[in-house]
Amino acid sequence: MPSAVTTVLLMGALMVASAIAQSYTDEELTTMCANNVPEPCRLSIPGAYQLNDYTCVKISTTEKDFQGALMECESWRFRSYLVVLKNAEEQKKLLCMMKQASPQRIHYWLGVRRDGKKYYRMDEGKEVTYAAWAEGQPNNANGQEGCVWINSDTWGLWDDVRCTETAGVACQVRV
Repeated sequence: MPSAVTTVLLMGALMVASAIAQSYTDEELTTMCANNVPEPCRLSIPGAYQLNDYTCVKISTTEKDFQGALMECESWRFRSYLVVLKNAEEQKKLLCMMKQASPQRIHYWLGVRRDGKKYYRMDEGKEVTYAAWAEGQPNNANGQEGCVWINSDTWGLWDDVRCTETAGVACQVRV
């Protein structure tokens, strides 16, 4: 079993590598998405797209604070929740959905929250194992950044921010 120091160093290296791998310029994302057009959700949910075999995502560019985003997803008749990503492939698909919803890069809430020094997936309550943090993130500035959004500095980067900020909403539903 690896030591705690080895684990921390490995996780740090993975987070840096994923952030670099998941950062896209407008042109790079346009090219990537031209070859990866989002497929409509198999449940025939209007405006929703298939993220993986088990979930679909519906995006709203109407900006809300984190609590408002949670309520929007919960009010959706399919009992959805804020999107949570498990790997780089899901991140790419989500970015193409976001690019289709709004060609301009806007922030979208992720279903990830900070508790102490760790970040947890709100759908399962488990610690985040995949992340694409922007450089220097997460930093919990002034001890008040407990929520996470995507598209920080360029397409795809994550940032921890105050939950009172506003961002678009990406709701995920199991199919």
